[in-house]
Amino acid sequence: MQEMKVLILSSYELIMSMIFAMITIYLATKFMNKFVLSKPVEWFIKEKHAPGCLISGTLICSVLYLVQGSIQNSVLALQSLLIANNQFTLKILGIALAYFVVFYIVTFLTSFIVIYVISEIYRKMMEGINFDEEVQIKRNMGISIFLSLICLGATLFMDGALNNFLGSLVFHEYLQKL
Repeated sequence: MQEMKVLILSSYELIMSMIFAMITIYLATKFMNKFVLSKPVEWFIKEKHAPGCLISGTLICSVLYLVQGSIQNSVLALQSLLIANNQFTLKILGIALAYFVVFYIVTFLTSFIVIYVISEIYRKMMEGINFDEEVQIKRNMGISIFLSLICLGATLFMDGALNNFLGSLVFHEYLQKL
């Protein structure tokens, strides 16, 4: 029976990762195109615009990195439910999926807000530098690397805190009573 629980947890995590990696890439691209980037990701790719592609890829990678915590914490919820009930049911799967949806929304919005705020702060801090012009027109790779590393650094810095916050939302005692 233990092997079956491990298989269920592993399968759940794998399936959620595959599906929501694609959904996250799509949503992150749409959000970045609309709110953060000066030109759409597709434009940077078509124009073979290395600085724009670097920033775009880093932003999407940062969102993916933070959102992965939603799956890990959803697996923890599913694990608590399986241990407490000693069996797998559709109700248990439904509760784990509900946890995942909440976690996914929290992590996606948090990652997007962090990226947007970093973007706005740097635009205000360095008013003398037109980031859009430097990246888009002048193809300044140095500033693209700088912005990419700032975004990546902020992502890594907040990853642990965001995962701890999500973990605190898994109410193990409550789940054992279901």
